[in-house]
Amino acid sequence: MTNPPRGQSSVFGAAIQGRRSEQQDSFASVWLPAEKAWLLLLADGMGGHAAGGLASKLAVEGFASAFVVARSAGMGLRQAFEAALERANARIAAEQRDSPERESMGTTLVAAYLSRDGVAWISVGDSPLWLYRGAGLYRLNEDHSLRALAREGAKVSGNMLQSALNGHPVEIVDCQDTPIALHENDLVLLASDGLLTLDEKDIAGEIGRNARNGSEAVAQALLGAVEQRNKDNQDNCTVMLASPQALADKAEKSGRFRLRILGAAMAAAVAGSVLYLLFA
Repeated sequence: MTNPPRGQSSVFGAAIQGRRSEQQDSFASVWLPAEKAWLLLLADGMGGHAAGGLASKLAVEGFASAFVVARSAGMGLRQAFEAALERANARIAAEQRDSPERESMGTTLVAAYLSRDGVAWISVGDSPLWLYRGAGLYRLNEDHSLRALAREGAKVSGNMLQSALNGHPVEIVDCQDTPIALHENDLVLLASDGLLTLDEKDIAGEIGRNARNGSEAVAQALLGAVEQRNKDNQDNCTVMLASPQALADKAEKSGRFRLRILGAAMAAAVAGSVLYLLFA
């Protein structure tokens, strides 16, 4: 098996700032060589004065490091998910204690574990996790927002979150630790809610037109479609894509533990670009 050509990577993430004053999304991909699995993370922060960007960064970093430690210690997937989520929330709580002016900071978090058995996840908030299969787009995780209640017929105003990582006990968690099997041509998509400028039919269409060229092409097409809408007050938009091929591509390479992360707080000057941090 050969590696995919440049521009046809099977794991890829990217972000745009939209029309917001700062980038508050963060994301990371972590390769777990002992398990031959990917951990994909995306967080959408909230809170003014850079607090949202910091919250999402702390959550992603805290979850990633705690998950790696938990799995290395032999924890099962659900235990590792829950321990990592607790650590991510604790990082935010610690920042709030040190800086009381950031009491309102918080973030969504969606973590997807992609292995040969399929995709498993844990999530808090409204950041979507989708499965693209056979020209259809299927939401996998729960939507912990008032928007979701409105779809169920409840009368709501605005789109506040029912649950988030905000340093306090987490009200609602969606955890699917039994992997859902993936087919050869499936794609897993994580996103912040800025992508919801497009409806699911439009998202599926962009994926279908670009999937043969790899995850990077799909990501750029989705972000380009959002920008073309020229929406007033367009929110930050982040997308991450992975295919089952990502496991084979990475498993054939020997290498170091690698973490790729875009952190809002440390990327204000390069909003929309991808930063890479390597850890031996």
